[in-house]
Amino acid sequence: MEEGYEILLAGTGGQGLGLAGVILARAFAEEEGKNVVETEAYGISMRGGLSRSEVLVSTGEINDLKVTEADILLAMSQEAADFFIPKVKESGVVLIDSTYVKGIPKTKARVFPFPFTEEARSSGTESVANTVALGAIASISSALSRKSLENTLKKTFGSPMREMNLQALDKGYKLGETQTKE
Repeated sequence: MEEGYEILLAGTGGQGLGLAGVILARAFAEEEGKNVVETEAYGISMRGGLSRSEVLVSTGEINDLKVTEADILLAMSQEAADFFIPKVKESGVVLIDSTYVKGIPKTKARVFPFPFTEEARSSGTESVANTVALGAIASISSALSRKSLENTLKKTFGSPMREMNLQALDKGYKLGETQTKE
């Protein structure tokens, strides 16, 4: 049987969700040997409009270009949560940025609120909130390993951004661990 995931990263333009999707796709393809399709969509204005990155992963052939029913959803804005949470599989996982998402639409999926943006700000820059979220995704789901993300971040960024993103990944992983231990 083919193993696969449909992952949707959604929020506001400027939150780095396109980059996060590319990092996820590269980690799955280059580090874990999976087949991957990654697409991005932006609202009418890139910075401030609804933005999303869709990552389809499979051990077999992929015949789609879009997520139809997400296994994993990252919602980094209220608009993204309102629009996409109802479209997550009942057995799915929803990670929300509690910095911006205050109301959680009804769902049967497991929901994990984390202050991704606040954690990033405490590191000195909000721009790594996407990487904090990727760490939590790796920690909570069995979709991919932390090591795969670490290796991809090392190949993607030069210094000092590499170190900032590795620290952000660690923060996110630890946030996720707090939920999985409960």
